[in-house]
Amino acid sequence: MAANSNAHHTPAPVGGNLFNTTTLVCGVLIAIMIAVLAVRFVFGLGAVTNLNDGYPWGIWVVVDVVIGSAFACGGFSVAMLVYIFNKGQYHPLVRPALLASLFGYTLAGVGVIFDLGRW
Repeated sequence: MAANSNAHHTPAPVGGNLFNTTTLVCGVLIAIMIAVLAVRFVFGLGAVTNLNDGYPWGIWVVVDVVIGSAFACGGFSVAMLVYIFNKGQYHPLVRPALLASLFGYTLAGVGVIFDLGRW
């Protein structure tokens, strides 16, 4: 068997319905998220988190910034190590790692914006 047996494979659409159970559940979750964010920006952080001036941050910063930054740092570290050690067999890992970094830093940045409550 040849090493590259998929050489003559042509890409094709996956097919299927766009609106199925998964997209319906995700749509409902997104609608709930938008409603909570609207209440948060109109009435303040305390209205959705029950936090006050005595306990202003809670666990929100840990979830938003620390997890998002750690997730993103791992992706950049994988990409950096692949290029530093110049290992060609690991090169397919670079794009997903950088995409994970993009998502992680975006999560951290957007989380900070929502935590600060600025428009």
